[in-house]
Amino acid sequence: MKMHFKFVLFLAAATLISACNSSSENQTEDENVQIEIDTAKFLTELADLESRIDNNVSVPDDKDLKEAIVKFQDFAAIFPEDPQSPDYLLKASDFSYMVGQNEKSLKILDQIIRDFPSYKRMEDVKYNRASHLDFELRDTSAAKIAYQEFIEEYPNSPLVNDCKARIPMIRYSAEELIEKFQADAAAQNQLP
Repeated sequence: MKMHFKFVLFLAAATLISACNSSSENQTEDENVQIEIDTAKFLTELADLESRIDNNVSVPDDKDLKEAIVKFQDFAAIFPEDPQSPDYLLKASDFSYMVGQNEKSLKILDQIIRDFPSYKRMEDVKYNRASHLDFELRDTSAAKIAYQEFIEEYPNSPLVNDCKARIPMIRYSAEELIEKFQADAAAQNQLP
């Protein structure tokens, strides 16, 4: 009788474990299907959003731009190995700049530099970073370093002359530069 009870107890435990494993396997399969559905939905929403922004070229809606910033960053987080991830991050940086989120734009550029060092458009990323530090954030020390690093890293870039010209003028804001150039032009016009 004791042996029979142990056998029944063993069968009950085995059945319970098997049922739990089967339930766990079904749950994992269900989760995988749900992830695939969510991913497809996300990619469809992303394509729709891009289409809305692209079709509204004259003045994209701020709401769409802000939504795109989040979705583009989400894409890069979900699909870090996808070759489009740094492209989406660069767009997110540009859109952040367009809606006046300059610090966010800079952080996204820093993320591209850190996470995608072999990105095909790294030259643009690093120039934008230096320019944002300079003009939007007015961190002139960091901007000067960024310009100098750019010149060293991309000596043949057509943007090098802009960097070289900006370094000695870095103490001036965009408005001050305009005033300075206007004053210089007026002085030039007054020469005999």
